Amino acid sequence: MVNYGGDEVSALVIDIGSSSLRAGYAGDDTPKAIIPSPYGYIPPSAFSGDGDATMNENGASEVAGKAKSYFGHSGPSIWRANMEIGNPISDGLIADFGPIPALIRHALEDVMHCSASEHPILVTEPSWNTPANRERMAEIMFEEFQVPAFYIANTSVLNTFAAGKGSALVIDIGQSVASVVPVVDGFVLRKGLQFSSLPKLVHAHARHLLTTPNPVRPPADLYPYQLISSKQAVEPNAHPRYTLREDRLAGTTRSWREWYEAREVEEWVQTVAGVLDQGWNDQLLQHRQHKQYEFPTGYNAWFGPERFGVGEMYFHHTPQLAGNPDIPKHIPGLITDSLKACDPELRQVLISNVVLTGGGSLFSGLADRLGSELARSFPHFKIHAPGNPIERRYGGWLGGSILASLGTFHQLWISREEWQEHGKAIVGQRCK
Repeated sequence: MVNYGGDEVSALVIDIGSSSLRAGYAGDDTPKAIIPSPYGYIPPSAFSGDGDATMNENGASEVAGKAKSYFGHSGPSIWRANMEIGNPISDGLIADFGPIPALIRHALEDVMHCSASEHPILVTEPSWNTPANRERMAEIMFEEFQVPAFYIANTSVLNTFAAGKGSALVIDIGQSVASVVPVVDGFVLRKGLQFSSLPKLVHAHARHLLTTPNPVRPPADLYPYQLISSKQAVEPNAHPRYTLREDRLAGTTRSWREWYEAREVEEWVQTVAGVLDQGWNDQLLQHRQHKQYEFPTGYNAWFGPERFGVGEMYFHHTPQLAGNPDIPKHIPGLITDSLKACDPELRQVLISNVVLTGGGSLFSGLADRLGSELARSFPHFKIHAPGNPIERRYGGWLGGSILASLGTFHQLWISREEWQEHGKAIVGQRCK
């Protein structure tokens, strides 16, 4: 018997991903707080006793070892001498729980201005999460945040609910992981779970394209604007003319530089790259519009057919890559393997309810290309891909918002009293 009456106050929903943490009130249609998952920290050995390291600004906190940590939008994006960049999420899972409480506290207290101890909290998890991770998250919520009630829900199931379905084949493309998960009547079919680090491969290809010279243009220097003192306007495809801030180069850490370069490549991918909706076609490519992009150094270039080669990696690997067993599976391969593992009578139900979600699914032309790929193997299919970027990017959070606001869901909360009585075992029993 659940001792908590969850309808007295609104629940909070927290969805932690590789790129950002989303938090908000159950029943809302958008998260109230969206903050970056990466955070900045200055190791104790780098303290000089002055400058940014000792500033008492929003998003800064003390952590173990007296390192100074910076969270949120005033965190890693602001240059600080000797600041390293960390991310507690690796391959969709929480790999380091150390900064998680501070990250959640910043979202709830500094951004939303609410207290976790006054609200039941629903936290999302990927389908490949481990029991140890689930129990550690429950422990943090009950012991550190003193929440009155807690529940952990599967992201794929929540995306299914957000699409208004009970059963679906959920294709989730995030910043670092692409997954295909069959959900039937609100439960994940574990045997059909497929995921790979495909987005990392796409990102690596885009970076290689930008930093490798070709006959048309020089390679792009991915210096962040924080390290640039001045720049001059140049013609497209010409070498940039800029001056670096020499006073900052010595204090710039490798991890901060790599984090910013990855961010710049990601912005280029979202702005310029695309995928052909009917498959690769050299003749069709010649008629596609070129796109111009300018980097912080002032270097700018027009990108033509090569910008579609980036998105093609989501659906097709070159012969050189295809022969490598360590290369992540592409989306058609993940779908095929997932459906093969499911019972034959379920396959048509799943393929008729395909849910496309995740920030990576907003890639230009990806939804249309997915439809073309499915049409080659399945005569009857239907893709649910919301045109609203908020619904697509934050589908897991939105599903949690819907679930936690239902009156019938209140009996599933793990109350504080139950946690104190049963301990970690209650998590596996209650959160299926």
